Amino acid sequence: MPDRRHLLLGAAATAVLARVAIAQDLGGWPNRAVRIVVPFPPGGPTDIYGRLLAEHCARAFGQPFVVENRTGGTGAVGTMAVMRSPADGHTLLFTSISGYTLPVLLLRQPAFDPRTDFAPVSLTIRYPFYLIANPRFRSVAQLVEEAKARPGQLNFASPGVGSGGHFCAERFCLHAGIKAVHIPYTGAATALAGLAGGQVDFQFDSVGNAQAMVQEGRVNGLAITGARRMPVVPAVPTMMESGYPGFDADLWLGLLAPRGTPAPVIAVLNRECDRFLALPQVRQRLHDAAYTPAGGSPEVFARRIAEDVVEWGEVVRLAGMAVG
Repeated sequence: MPDRRHLLLGAAATAVLARVAIAQDLGGWPNRAVRIVVPFPPGGPTDIYGRLLAEHCARAFGQPFVVENRTGGTGAVGTMAVMRSPADGHTLLFTSISGYTLPVLLLRQPAFDPRTDFAPVSLTIRYPFYLIANPRFRSVAQLVEEAKARPGQLNFASPGVGSGGHFCAERFCLHAGIKAVHIPYTGAATALAGLAGGQVDFQFDSVGNAQAMVQEGRVNGLAITGARRMPVVPAVPTMMESGYPGFDADLWLGLLAPRGTPAPVIAVLNRECDRFLALPQVRQRLHDAAYTPAGGSPEVFARRIAEDVVEWGEVVRLAGMAVG
């Protein structure tokens, strides 16, 4: 009977042969380090899950997958760097709707079309937003009542112009028929600190980012923007339960490649994203942060991007959000 050492050596050899077979099928890809550009600073959810995915892919393909944070312009700097890179599978973009689709919708002459100028690989993670507010507000109804009594005097924070928090708040104002002033900050952490410090009245943030301050009583959690309540905050109603039918808004993180990247490379990366999302430790981490593993084909991701352009583009039009 073979001993454990021989079994381990056999497993390692099988893994090496599998990587060689993949490389041959893909014309040698990857034959060097693969760069994954994250267009946000280190430490946020896009960076964290981008790094976890990079570690998984490095093990799967036998080459380094290196995360590079290219910040600026609400995601535009890193996104444009990837768009200009060779479409050979060695440069990828791990981003969010807040750094990819939404900022483009504010521009009358955008630098790229999110529907056609990249190759979608995987819609990796989905998550709702959390309406949080100054502790004096105990419900969505109370927030709306005060906003209507004091039109234009309440304000809301966001991580920046064009961010998911900005778009969700503008959509809320449209649904509720209220006017509030947008106060853009330089990131999610500073926006949340502004709300906790009483500088603003409300904002939309992820559950994972906001829940600690909710538990401390520094802000109140009023509603979830998803279609159903989240297990990690089961007492918090949805926006639809709070009287806003149709307010079902989830955001995403995903992997894209430059347009023209070979289809076999896209396919094998998509497969590894699905395998990554199936790992028990990944699923547990996502659950604890109120994120949902998504996955699915590149075509599914492409359809989601196209739907976002229509849905959030209408918010831009109705709220008069265009900036240039």
